Amino acid sequence: MLPAETSPAAAPGVRPEIGPGPSILICRPNTRLGNTLLLTPLVEELQNTLPSARIEILSACPAAREVFQEFPGVRRVHELPFRGARHPLRYVGTLLRVRRTRYDVIIDPCPNSWTARFLTRWLAGRLKIGFSTARSKPGVDVSIPFQGAPRHMGAYPVYLARRALFHLDPKASHADEVTLSVRLTEAERAAGREALRRLLGAEGSGPVIAVATHATGVKRFALPWWRALIAEVRARLPAARFVEIRPPSGQASLPELPGFSSRRTREVAALIEAAECFVCADSGLMHLAAATDALTVGLFKVTLPELYAPRRGRSCALSASDSAPQAAGERLAQLLR
Repeated sequence: MLPAETSPAAAPGVRPEIGPGPSILICRPNTRLGNTLLLTPLVEELQNTLPSARIEILSACPAAREVFQEFPGVRRVHELPFRGARHPLRYVGTLLRVRRTRYDVIIDPCPNSWTARFLTRWLAGRLKIGFSTARSKPGVDVSIPFQGAPRHMGAYPVYLARRALFHLDPKASHADEVTLSVRLTEAERAAGREALRRLLGAEGSGPVIAVATHATGVKRFALPWWRALIAEVRARLPAARFVEIRPPSGQASLPELPGFSSRRTREVAALIEAAECFVCADSGLMHLAAATDALTVGLFKVTLPELYAPRRGRSCALSASDSAPQAAGERLAQLLR
C-alpha cells in the first residue's frame, strides 16, 4: 500500500511562480499506445511555450520511451510495468522513485482516470493541475472545468495547460489545431523507405497502401471485409500496391500481401510513413500513423471520430460499416486520386 499524502500543496486557487525552466511531470499511467501518442501535442505545447522546461512522463505503456525519445524537453520516462498487479515490487518501486522528486508542476491530463488523479495527489509537486468533472476527485491546486474543452483527446490536454498553466482564456485556449508527432529522424525515414523497397521490389509505380487488420473487440473488421475493400480499390486504381502491417508476433492476417512486422514502434512508424497511405480501424496503430506524415485513414464504426480521428495533413476519419466494404474502398480510392 502506498503511504499517505505528506507533501504540502498550494492553497486552492493559488498558482505558485514556476519560473522559465520548471520541472514538469505528466501523470498518465495508461498502458495503451494510442493514449500515449495523444499526449504528444501537450509535450509540444510545453516545449514551445517553456523551452527550458524539464519534462518527465509517468506511463505504463511499453512503447512510451520510443514515442518521446526525440523530444528534447523530455528528460525521462518513468515506465510502470505493463501489468502492474503481476509486478507489485517494480510498480511500487517506480512510484517511490518518482515521489522522491518534488516537481514544480504535475499535470493530470485525463478527465476521467481515477488512477492518474490519485497518483497526482500522492506525488510531490508545488503546483498540481487537472480537470474537474462529475467523476474526478478533488486534490489539484488548479482545476479547470472539462465542460467547454475541445472534444478531441489530443486537444484537451493542451487546453488544460493553456488555461491552468499559461493563464489563457477559454477562447484562446482553443486556438490552433493540434497534431500528433513521433518526430522521426531522417535516418529512420530512410530506413523505412528501404524496408518498403525490399518488401515490394522494383516493380510497379502505383501508390503504396499499408493496411493493418488487427484492432480490439468490436472495432475490428473481418478479413473478408478487408479483402473486399482491397478488391474495390484495385478495381478503381489498378496500379495500387498493398502491404500488411502485422503485429509484433509476425502473424499474417492477409498472407497474400507482403508483410512487415517489428517490435520497434519507431520502425513501424517509419515504414508507414514511407507508404502513400495507411488504413486501419481506430487503434493505437492509427494514432501512430497519424503521428507521421503518412495519409492516415481511420475506419470508425463504434467509436466517435470527434474524439479520436487522425488529424494531420489530409488524414481523416472514415465512417465504415461491416456490410459495406465497397463503399469504404471507393472513398479510399477517391482520397488517393
